[in-house]
Amino acid sequence: MDALTNYRDNVTRVNSYINLAYEQDTAGNNVRSTEEIEFLVTSAFLKLFIAWEGFLERSFVAYLTGAVSLDGNVLTKYVSPIDEAHAHKILIGTQKYVDWANTEIVNKIAAIYFEGGEPYITTLNSITRDLSDLRTIRNASAHISSTTQIRLDAVASRVLGITATGISVSDFVTRMSIEDSSKTILQMYQLKLDISAENIAHNRT
Repeated sequence: MDALTNYRDNVTRVNSYINLAYEQDTAGNNVRSTEEIEFLVTSAFLKLFIAWEGFLERSFVAYLTGAVSLDGNVLTKYVSPIDEAHAHKILIGTQKYVDWANTEIVNKIAAIYFEGGEPYITTLNSITRDLSDLRTIRNASAHISSTTQIRLDAVASRVLGITATGISVSDFVTRMSIEDSSKTILQMYQLKLDISAENIAHNRT
């Protein structure tokens, strides 16, 4: 499925930005300032979040227009758009846009257009907390306020197992995960999203 390939290509670009942020000179020192690193990492995270939203939208449109899963399965769908543009209109309906970051909304749309809402509902429900965390981090990446900072600190405190106060997005997502000490928080989120995207593309529930 092109949606999965496109998503993974975008994740590769995200990681290249992270590597760029932490580029070092021959002496092993970071060549970028703390402010530059924070900007690049935060921007890269936003790119990841946008890539995930894009995957959901592209996969929905692909399945609605008759694409088969990577396992060769045909989904039972309840509408038959004439083309991709029509599929987008069906998904949007009377709204201005689809909030692909809102798992509850995505599940409702899936239940309307696909039998049992699959392969979306089971997959998305399995990472509900992670998706909620990612949305919190996205909000903090786009605009730091007292509210977004408090919510980011709460997520960071739970995920890192510490008391985080005033933590930045870049500091949080580049720390090592307590789930797997060989991976950063960002890499753990990427892993979970990749597994979920693959399940959706293969129509696995």
